[in-house]
Amino acid sequence: MTRIWLALCLVIALYPDPAAQAASPGAKTTFSEVAGALMSPVCPGKLLHDCPSSEGAQLRELVRRKIFAGESKEQIVRYFVEVYGRDVLPKPPAEGFYLTAWLLPFGGVLAGFGVVFVLVRSWTKRPDDAGQSEEMGEVSQDAASDDPLENRLKRELGDFEG
Repeated sequence: MTRIWLALCLVIALYPDPAAQAASPGAKTTFSEVAGALMSPVCPGKLLHDCPSSEGAQLRELVRRKIFAGESKEQIVRYFVEVYGRDVLPKPPAEGFYLTAWLLPFGGVLAGFGVVFVLVRSWTKRPDDAGQSEEMGEVSQDAASDDPLENRLKRELGDFEG
C-alpha cells in the first residue's frame, strides 16, 4: 500500500502543470486568444475574430503572420495599441483617466445605497416623533393664551385623551 502511495505522489510531482506551461514565456500563442483580446478597429463594438469586413480579414491575417513569426500575445496586442490606439483593447486599462471607467460604477452603486438608506429612514420615522414636536408647539400657544377658561379646557381635554 505504501508503494502505491509513493508511486502516486511521484506521478503527481512529475506531471507537468498545464497552467504553468501556459504562463511560461515559451508557450505557444494561439490565434483565438489573440483575436479574442483585440477589438476590431474597423467594426466598432466587435472583437477582431467576429468582424465580417474585408479589412477585418486582413487584420486577422496579420495576426496569423505575427503568431507564425513567433511573437507573443502581449507583443501583438502592444503592436495593435501602438498602431490603432487604446480603442482596440476590449477593456480599459486600470490607470490614469481610464481608472474612472472602473471606479464610477462602484461609486454609483454606493450613492444609490445611500439614497435608499435615507429614503427608508425617512419613511420609517415614528409618527410619535412628529406628534411630539406639534404638541410642544401647542403647549407654547396654550401658555400664551390669556383666557383662563380656554387654558383649563385644553388642559382637561389633554388629561382626558391621554
